[in-house]
Amino acid sequence: MELKQSKEIFNWYLNGTKTSFINSHLCHNRSELNGRLASYETILKQTHKEECLYLILSSIGEVGNNSFDHNLGYWQDEPGCLFVREANYAMICDRGRGIKQSLSAVYHLTKEDKNYISIAFTKIITGRAPEKRGNGLKYVKSNILKCNLGLTCKSEGELIHFGKPEDHFSLELENIKQLNSGVLTYFYW
Repeated sequence: MELKQSKEIFNWYLNGTKTSFINSHLCHNRSELNGRLASYETILKQTHKEECLYLILSSIGEVGNNSFDHNLGYWQDEPGCLFVREANYAMICDRGRGIKQSLSAVYHLTKEDKNYISIAFTKIITGRAPEKRGNGLKYVKSNILKCNLGLTCKSEGELIHFGKPEDHFSLELENIKQLNSGVLTYFYW
């Protein structure tokens, strides 16, 4: 990702500042996201074997759908998520209420817990009895590890990384000190 693009992404994530680049990658609703995700399959077919291709697409789709499922009525400004994708990475970013607020409604941190992002990617959370809820990000993590990819996720100053060693953009995410409740999830290979 070019430095100019990462600055524009961070500026939108933190402040809601729009540019032509941001506008061209913004999905205002789930239908736009799913349409762009379907067209992304053509790009990914060039670099991924079939057994991982659909795991990658469904993982990106899970994170993107969370942008809409968990933020209804909680957007910082206008609804939507940023979906930036290239041959070697994809990123979903929203300006919603974030992982901490979403999980705090159904889960309270214990002394053993590190942070909400860690909980979201490692523990099964039941949100509505008797449904088994909270498995989506565990599924994403499993797919990332199975396909030897990397993932970095940031929300409200918390960050998690797993899979391949961190690349330049992942390290840039770590250096963001300004807090924002939105979620920025970066997949790379």
